[in-house]
Amino acid sequence: MKGAKKLLVQAFSGNSQSIIPLVLLGCVVGVVAGIVMASFVTLLNLVLGLLNGASLEDFESLTPSWRFGLPVLGSCLLILLYRFTPSTAQVAGLPYVLERLHYGSGRFPWKNTVFQFFAALISLGSGHSVGREGPAVHLGSGIASLLGQYTHRPPSQLRLLVGCGTAAAISAAFNTPLAGVLFAMEVVLMEYSILGFAPIIAAAISASAFTGILLGPNSVLSPTRLALADYGDIPSLLFTGVWIGLIAVLFHQLIRLFLRFPLPSRAIKLLLAGLITGSLALLAPEILGSGYDTINATLSSEIPWSWLLVILAAKLIATAAAIGLGVPGGQIAPMLVLGVCAGGLAGALVPGDSPAGLYALLGMAAMMAAMLHAPLAALATILELSLSAEVMFPGMTVVLTATMISQYVFRQPSLMITMLKARGRFLETHPLRTALAQRYLSELVSFRFAQLDIAQVDAEHLERVLALPLPWIVVHQEQSCYLLSKQGLEQAYLDYQQQSLTLTVAEMLTPLLTANRVVKKLDTDASLLTALKSLEQQEEVAGFLLPTARFGEGLVTRRRLMRMLTLDNPLH
Repeated sequence: MKGAKKLLVQAFSGNSQSIIPLVLLGCVVGVVAGIVMASFVTLLNLVLGLLNGASLEDFESLTPSWRFGLPVLGSCLLILLYRFTPSTAQVAGLPYVLERLHYGSGRFPWKNTVFQFFAALISLGSGHSVGREGPAVHLGSGIASLLGQYTHRPPSQLRLLVGCGTAAAISAAFNTPLAGVLFAMEVVLMEYSILGFAPIIAAAISASAFTGILLGPNSVLSPTRLALADYGDIPSLLFTGVWIGLIAVLFHQLIRLFLRFPLPSRAIKLLLAGLITGSLALLAPEILGSGYDTINATLSSEIPWSWLLVILAAKLIATAAAIGLGVPGGQIAPMLVLGVCAGGLAGALVPGDSPAGLYALLGMAAMMAAMLHAPLAALATILELSLSAEVMFPGMTVVLTATMISQYVFRQPSLMITMLKARGRFLETHPLRTALAQRYLSELVSFRFAQLDIAQVDAEHLERVLALPLPWIVVHQEQSCYLLSKQGLEQAYLDYQQQSLTLTVAEMLTPLLTANRVVKKLDTDASLLTALKSLEQQEEVAGFLLPTARFGEGLVTRRRLMRMLTLDNPLH
């Protein structure tokens, strides 16, 4: 095992800024995520097959007692799973991925990843109104993070690997590699970077290809060719965008309502979610599960508009309850169902010659864009589903309108921001501060320094240190650290020798340890934003001493940090 780890570390080390090790890691992440997702999908299909037969999502064929009882049974199993799982391992899903990126330097505990695997199987297998993409993203991101930690990648590259895991998981679960890449960039990393595209694309195509080899063609949504009949239908497209935007706002408010529901325990919340879903399933069994069969039927115009209205209303409540009350599962598949129902409803009622199925397809993209603030990922999804570039013009029209209504008229944040805020976590959204929060001191560390303990230093020890070709000396005095330049220390030691004073070396050093030379010692790596806040609060800090994964402690001086932020060639 140790030999394998050594080989992995050597293979993916090299220059930390080199793109090739990151692309290779992206491919490995794609393959491993493909294996995990293939296992997850196989087990889920086995559970759904036992319940519904060959039509895996055909919850409509269940008897009324099963429709009501299955989500309640799932809630009871989830309660048991939570009870026997350590509390630190119980947080899971897409919001948790964002939390670990912003508050955990991209490091994922393996226990949470394992918990997510089994919790998602129970939620999806029991018909709760959740999707598989949230668990898929957590599983893919967790695998990528663990691999990155195993090969000692710095935090900024761990972030990138989490993006690789996200793209790989979405690509493996839905066979939509382009949507996976854009989803990783827009929703998870919340940035586009030239360095990031290559590894993330490598992960997405590796996962898609490898999953295809293991499972064969596994698209959960049927490709469909739809196009705008006439540009005279643009007013109908604009109306659809406004309609979807309003549905997104209503959905967001319902989720907030359930997030604030005053219930004393998680067990009661999960049980209530099961009861709500089961009760609504008696009226509209289409709300059970991820709802991909409902999406496919709506795209084919097989469901009348009156029944689409019933499904839409019931799915809104069931999904808001599942998300707000903490059922571990994804949010995107239910959004797509809501979007396809709302879009299909609009398509059946608005004037024009364009097929109702086109409006249903556009509704999916509009709902996803309005709820997650991810318009490009949403457009890529319908592009890969429709297999036609003709869908782009109407898609952009509806997506833009829905996004404007939700994000700018009603000022709704991304659903992920809302869910994290409910847990007391606030993500940085200002572009400049976000950029600083995504880069870490470990990327700037230097190891060209020596360390002295003032309590143990003598002349011989000091002379040995001064003989080293190192520009900086960190002096430890009790619980404090101070930064001295080698040049300044040499001059002070020369003056000490020439004056022939009776002072000890420690007494000679003490006057040099002034307040403006304090080095702040950190227990863990810190973002550049955190470092700048620390420098603002303590103007006398001369630098930071922090642990690194491979080479022990590293030093970042104030001068090096400021040069990195202000100069064109900071390292020269």
